[in-house]
Amino acid sequence: MTRERLIPLALAGALLAVAACSSDDPTDPPGAAPETTTAVPSTVPGSDPPTTTAPGTTTPSPQGFAGRLEFFGDCPELLDYMKTEATERVTPWGLDGGRIYAEGDLATTDDAGAVEEAAPTAPVAGEDYSGTNTQEEGVDEGDIVETDGRYVYVANTDGLRVVAVADAQVVAEPDLPEGSHQLLLDGPRLVVITSSWSGSPDTIVSLYDVADPTAPSLLRRSHLEGHVVATRGIDGVARLVISTSFDQRLPFVQPNRFGLDEESALERNKAIIADSTIEDWLPRWFDEAGDGSFGPMQPVLPCEVVAAPGQFSGLGLTWIASIDVLGDGTPVGSAGVVSTGDTVYASTDNLYIATQNWDWWWGGPVPLPVDIDATSPTGTDDAPIVEPGPPPTLIHQFALDAGTGATYVASGEVEGRLLNQFAMSEYDGDLRVATTTDDWGGFGDQSESTVYVLRPNGTDLEEISSVTGLGRDEQIHSVRFIGDVGYVVTFRRIDPLYVLDLSDPANPVLDGELKIPGYSAYLHPVGDGLLLGVGQDATEEGRTTGTQLSLFDVSDPTNPERISTLAVGGHSEVEWDHRAFLFWEPDGTIVLPVSPGWGDCPPGVDCLAKEITGAGGGVVVAELDGRELVARGTISHGPTDPRGCWNPLQRSIVIGDELVTIGLDQMKFSDRLSLEPRDSVTWGDPEQYGCYWYWEG
Repeated sequence: MTRERLIPLALAGALLAVAACSSDDPTDPPGAAPETTTAVPSTVPGSDPPTTTAPGTTTPSPQGFAGRLEFFGDCPELLDYMKTEATERVTPWGLDGGRIYAEGDLATTDDAGAVEEAAPTAPVAGEDYSGTNTQEEGVDEGDIVETDGRYVYVANTDGLRVVAVADAQVVAEPDLPEGSHQLLLDGPRLVVITSSWSGSPDTIVSLYDVADPTAPSLLRRSHLEGHVVATRGIDGVARLVISTSFDQRLPFVQPNRFGLDEESALERNKAIIADSTIEDWLPRWFDEAGDGSFGPMQPVLPCEVVAAPGQFSGLGLTWIASIDVLGDGTPVGSAGVVSTGDTVYASTDNLYIATQNWDWWWGGPVPLPVDIDATSPTGTDDAPIVEPGPPPTLIHQFALDAGTGATYVASGEVEGRLLNQFAMSEYDGDLRVATTTDDWGGFGDQSESTVYVLRPNGTDLEEISSVTGLGRDEQIHSVRFIGDVGYVVTFRRIDPLYVLDLSDPANPVLDGELKIPGYSAYLHPVGDGLLLGVGQDATEEGRTTGTQLSLFDVSDPTNPERISTLAVGGHSEVEWDHRAFLFWEPDGTIVLPVSPGWGDCPPGVDCLAKEITGAGGGVVVAELDGRELVARGTISHGPTDPRGCWNPLQRSIVIGDELVTIGLDQMKFSDRLSLEPRDSVTWGDPEQYGCYWYWEG
């Protein structure tokens, strides 16, 4: 039987974006290597060994460090900065070619209510049920599914559903604004963060009292200007990082309007910037009342807490909104940076925002002349041309204060780009950062990766050490820092797994390296000295052959070994979204959603994904049995559309002795050991969620 699938355009674009991020194209070489104090033998024939920089001998980037934040003393100073930078970058079409959004209706709210205590016999997270798979213990991450062990909350594009575990029935369907949603559950309070699909970029925060999950009460609904970059929940406070662009705030004109050409449109847009006020450059917020009316719109940040890097990093404003979940839910603007926000990492104490300078063109900026002193014999007329190379990554650290406060700490700079949030990790006050350096456009023939250790010193995140030369001609595909050990996977044709000893942060050591075909896109600790990888198997030429689980013994960091593998096949969302992964430590259960048929296993290898039948999606269930990965089976969901609308499963959670598998339009309850189903529930029209259409033949 063969299957052919047609993917919706929006989903296809997302998959292509993921593939692009995992590109193995060779890239340009980085800048000069830093002073080497410790050479570590490389296991890659013909390659230079990774090196470690000496403590205190940081090699600056070619551009020089200019990422330290400079706070504006007052609103006129901030306004002058925004006008100056915007005038330099405005075009006949405005700033950033902003899209035009149509305004839409918004949902209504109820009045605020009191917090009720959870029942004393409530199930316990981590013992009776699993929670969201997060990077750091004590730091929750917004997700589409939450549970308290008795009810499951599921957010889809058409709203929120509350499902009772006991009888698998939808017991409540609170209305939500249209858009994509993230959930944070904290005792009797549920926060829903909605990225609106109507109107200008709008992050809508809905706070519910769910002391009675069958009758959720909406306490507050607030609108924050911009799109949400990251959502975290720490000690009863929701921390949202929001990026606000100003391309739609001002009434820019375009050359396609009657009586305007490009020259006149550009002059008009510059005049609009010149006439702007500070209110045009600060993000705003407002409440939405129970009758659907809007409260007063007001700036969410005072000018004094807004800062800009010395090196321009974008004309938008990336800011932290803090919400006391157990309080009245008022959003508090804690700090703002004039930049685009790309990657966010949070520990229980600090939040880090990383960004790159988007003035760089794809493949590198226009060559710039060297600034030569006038006394130079060569003068300035024949100044040489310098290729600055790719932009560095700027990292800004904010301390998460008690309550809803957030205070700027320091800024730092590292060469290269981050893969995702796992490329940063805080330990004993230091920040470890893993980057890949290439030509940014992917047109070169070399790349390499580096792990940096940064430490706050005043307002600087100083580089105190680094390990360079990892995975030359390759890209980072996964990173995991666990305690004082770092694991980095790079890939082009062969997957080196690097193990770094970071116990002495001033003198990190590359302990070991393991070369195997394929790669791991997600790494998860599964016991003392054991590391699980979820990724793709591959041929020796680098052609991927489907999802694979790999178990590594890293108890001897100088000699990491792969001790067990399990061929899964297909593709799993875990590769790009760690929240889709489930590991239940009490019995070693491993669950991951898989879409079969998109990656075949090698000849003669049985793929578990092939057991997933029908059009309802499914998961692969495995088990860590001591030091071996064992297949337990699959759970398939039945089709809810007679035409074969394939909706892959999104999440899996453990509740008691059961596995709960959740798709876009259904939920199934199965025995955790036998995988026999107990009950299921469906809702909505599967086609409305976007289908993977397929034909069997």
